[in-house]
Parts: sequence; C-alpha cells; structure tokens
Amino acid sequence: MNALRLLAAASLITTLTSSAAALAADDASATPKPRPAAVANERVVTYVAAWNERDAKRRRELVAMTWDPNGRYVDAHRRGQGHDAIDAMIEKAQQQFPGYRLRLVSGIEAHNSYVRFSWAAGGADTAPLYLGGTDFAEIGSDGRFLSVTGFVDAAPAR
Repeated sequence: MNALRLLAAASLITTLTSSAAALAADDASATPKPRPAAVANERVVTYVAAWNERDAKRRRELVAMTWDPNGRYVDAHRRGQGHDAIDAMIEKAQQQFPGYRLRLVSGIEAHNSYVRFSWAAGGADTAPLYLGGTDFAEIGSDGRFLSVTGFVDAAPAR
C-alpha cells in the first residue's frame, strides 16, 4: 500500500472516529479538539513512510515529522534515540533488507497517548522473506512519537 492510499485509509478512519465521537458528545457547543485517533493515524502514516523512504533527505524529514527530537525506537535487533540515530537505524535496516516495504496489516488502535498497530513486509518476488510485527508507541503533547517499541511477530527461521 503506498503512502497516499495509507493516508486515505487513515483519513477515513479519522473521519469515522470523529463522526462517532461527535454524535456521542454531551456538549455540542464545546470547542473541538484534535481527536487522539486522528493524531495517531497521521503519525503512523508518517512512521511507515519513513521506513519506506529511500531518499535520505526526504527520510530525515519524515523522521523529524514522526519522532520527538529525543524520541526513541527499540526492538530486539536495533535501537536509536534522536532523529540522527533513528534515521541511521532505518537506513541500515533498508540496506539489510533491500526491496522491502512496510505496509499496515491491522487497524490503528489508540487510547490516551498510546498507539498500537501491526505491519508486514516482504512476501514478494523482490523481497521473498516475509516479516511482520506489532509496534507500540507513545505520543507526546506535540503529536510526535516519544517512543516506539517494536516486536517481530513473523520472521524467517534462523
């Protein structure tokens, strides 16, 4: 799924979530606030786009849009803290898995300042080994990720 289709899907989820919340609101005159689901959807879209972006300049821009300047990423095989380290970590993963592109394979679940989603990559002629995982993130007050913890759900046998 390319970034535009992913963004369209996230927008639809946001619209549906916002509509349902508006119907359930007790006070229709309250000042509208950004919905946590909308922020989470947008951030997950830029997150997936950052992992897929091969152009270094554009990837750094996406990393800055996605993570707080002191944001962290950690999984069983890699880690990074801060924009430069996260960008370098993603670039190294791209070199390790050329031809792989992440795609969402679940809905985006958000509550309070936390979000969870599952992704997959591979399973194609150009990237034959299937990889999949679930990531958990904490969203800061500015809407960017403070931390992401990744878990691999499916990987090639070792």
